[in-house]
Amino acid sequence: MKKLLLLSVAVLLVACSSLQARVKLVALPERARVVVSLNNPDATLVEEERIVTLQKGVNKVDFSWRGVNIDATSIQARMLSHPDNVTILNTSYPPNENALIWEISSPVAQEERVRISYLITGFGRDVVYKAVSEPDETALTLRNYLRLRNNSGEDLTEAEIGIGYGASFKKTIAHEEVLEVLSERIETLPIKKVLTWDAATLPWDPEYQKATVGIPLSYVIKNDKASKLGTHTLLPGKVRIFIKTKEQADKEGDKPGEGVAFTGEDWGTLTPVDRELKLYIGQSRDVKVTQRQTKKDRTNIRRNNNGNQDVVWDTDDVYKIEIENFKKTAIDLVIVEHLPGYWKMVESTHKFEKKDAFTIEYKLTLPAESTGDKKTVVTFNVNRLNVQGNEPANY
Repeated sequence: MKKLLLLSVAVLLVACSSLQARVKLVALPERARVVVSLNNPDATLVEEERIVTLQKGVNKVDFSWRGVNIDATSIQARMLSHPDNVTILNTSYPPNENALIWEISSPVAQEERVRISYLITGFGRDVVYKAVSEPDETALTLRNYLRLRNNSGEDLTEAEIGIGYGASFKKTIAHEEVLEVLSERIETLPIKKVLTWDAATLPWDPEYQKATVGIPLSYVIKNDKASKLGTHTLLPGKVRIFIKTKEQADKEGDKPGEGVAFTGEDWGTLTPVDRELKLYIGQSRDVKVTQRQTKKDRTNIRRNNNGNQDVVWDTDDVYKIEIENFKKTAIDLVIVEHLPGYWKMVESTHKFEKKDAFTIEYKLTLPAESTGDKKTVVTFNVNRLNVQGNEPANY
């Protein structure tokens, strides 16, 4: 194992000018503790503690590193044993060296526990998930794996590693080593299967498509306490999705075994507490959505100075959405509508949720086999406002 970080101590005696120069001792104090914080993906905070033997007077402590990606401006030292009377007088950086020298004053000869903190780069961490759904797809088991890549140039032995949530764990990870650990496991996490029809990406009239239109289908997980989560933000990472299957019994009378089938993978986005995480699992062709614009009238028309040409105007728009569910079971569907610019909802047959200034969502539960006369129909009337520098205070 390479010795990458060196800490040496010399006593600076005022009466002996020969000791004013930098001196390194042969016996180097080993780390008593190492803490690694992975809260920030761009830089890793390392805090190490060492027991340093100080002599009475002014001591020179030499901290140097070779081949380690340390941000020299981030290095700090703090006295833990005697913070009131052991003082750092000065910090100097020898030219053309990866090193610095602290001058530390101690009133007596004693041992001092020093905490040295710094930022290193090249220590990467990825979060990967494994989601295994129950056969009825009402719950799943979620495993959260932490994948560590150490390209920092530093060997970290028995390091206490924290990722910003949960308990810290001790691991040894050498330079150029990749390590994967299970950081969290949640059993029987409740999920919902939800279809999402987006007016901006899917055809409005599937009758005119050459192929059957599929609607994206997802598992939806709520990051809250009711779902056995809600203690921290779910970090972004790749999610591999499986479903439990019952294998055929070897012989009659035996219990069938259980296995898992791979259904796909998705990228889990950053999900704060009380927000939803959607995991795409494929497309469904059991639901048909047809949207048409049934009205588009000009209102509040403003003409040019000559009065012979329309310049700007508002519009009065009406949209009708017809939804048929061919499944023998009910299913949840989210309709996403995009309304750019200034707009005002005049009337809607169903309750909608405003996601942002230009997006609304209808969250519907489609009854089983709701086709023909039983189909779900959503109608909404919206006014689009052309304000042209006369923006209303509220609209």
